[in-house]
Amino acid sequence: METSVASKVLQQDDLDLAAAYSVLDGVLKRVVELRRDSLFSQIYNTATTIAEENDISIPTNIPGRQRKVPAKLKYTSISAREDDAVQTLEEYYRGRTYYTFLYRLRQELERRFYGEGKTQDIVMSLQRLTDPEQWKDIGQGVDTAHSLCEFYGLQGEETNLQTEPRVFHASYKCPKRTVKSMLEVFKENNAIVIFPTLFKLIKIYATLPVSTATVERSFSKLKLVKSRLRNQCGQERLSDLLLLAIEKDIGIDKKEVLKIFVEMAPNRRLLL
Repeated sequence: METSVASKVLQQDDLDLAAAYSVLDGVLKRVVELRRDSLFSQIYNTATTIAEENDISIPTNIPGRQRKVPAKLKYTSISAREDDAVQTLEEYYRGRTYYTFLYRLRQELERRFYGEGKTQDIVMSLQRLTDPEQWKDIGQGVDTAHSLCEFYGLQGEETNLQTEPRVFHASYKCPKRTVKSMLEVFKENNAIVIFPTLFKLIKIYATLPVSTATVERSFSKLKLVKSRLRNQCGQERLSDLLLLAIEKDIGIDKKEVLKIFVEMAPNRRLLL
């Protein structure tokens, strides 16, 4: 199913929100394309063939009780509704099962990932900050700067945001049009002081969570770290232990850590 692609993509660690919304837009478009009578006829015929090959009985009657229109209501609106009722088993499953499932699937995807308000517009505006093509001309980026400053309460910095991305992309060339690439350029060139408003929004964009997979993994580690023997563990120590357990894939120089610990220890006798 098309939704399995989005499910796998949303579990990636280095996924940004713009890429996630692009995948979801593709899934929604595909769900709309699936709503075709010809496509359902292929699915229905395939299912019927498989059932016959495996000796599975296929129902011949339409599920539910068929109502008979009384003679006195034969030429009223009630009879018209009865004439529109399903006539074949394929029509029944197409309307009551297939189309209903696609409608609910699209409705739930829009509710969970798009919600109400202008969430998608803000995410797309943040993504435009990483695209040099959006800031070539003077008139470009005005709407983006206005919507971001209004949403994040930076009305006094709107003029700066209209010029900082343009100067940044003209001064530095990012290897990729991603948030991670821009942050690396900021760090290498110490551009935080030069473009403070742009860096503030890029930092917000980089820290926005795409999914709850990281949070769920943190709770799983919490069950392993906070065992019965560590029941009286303090909040600060527990937080440090969780950080070590969750980020265990990051390489750590043990000698440097020990050196820092010795320098920070108030009483070196405690290390003995």
